[in-house]
Order: sequence, then C-alpha cells, then structure tokens
Amino acid sequence: MNGQLVVVKPEDTSEIVPLFCKICAYAMKTLEDSIAYRKVGVCSKCDGRWTNDKRVNWEEGRYPGPELEEWAEYITERGISARSPIIFR
Repeated sequence: MNGQLVVVKPEDTSEIVPLFCKICAYAMKTLEDSIAYRKVGVCSKCDGRWTNDKRVNWEEGRYPGPELEEWAEYITERGISARSPIIFR
C-alpha cells in the first residue's frame, strides 16, 4: 500500500500451520500436512512414520531425531519425497 508492505496478522495464531515441520524441517505443503500439524504438531510424513513408534510420544515431547538409528535413512527418503516432479531446464 503506497509502496509499503502491509501485514495482516490474526490475534489468535495458535491454528496457523508453520511453513516447515519442526521434526524433519521440510515444507508443509499439503492439506494432509495441515491436518497432521493440527493433530500432533508435525507434517503428515513425520506423523505417518513416527506416531506408532514406541520411542516417540508427541504429547510427552519425545520426538524422533539423530539419536535414532534409522533417522538418517528417514531424512534421506523424506528429501526424495519432497522433490518437485517438475523439472525446469
């Protein structure tokens, strides 16, 4: 507006989905990500992969991370699934 950026921010920001997942740090892009975030606070991929793991408990603040043996493999797979199917040349 008149050369200035105007930011409109709601008073209650508790329901706003962040741009990136706090576990895997990949972008929240889908409706499923929004639903998972509102349910457990992470993206749908992290929700699907870690929710039934006994070492993880979202409510108690026990999150997956590099201390888990399969973490590096998960992050590698997550990176592959996050790639865009469109290739620009």
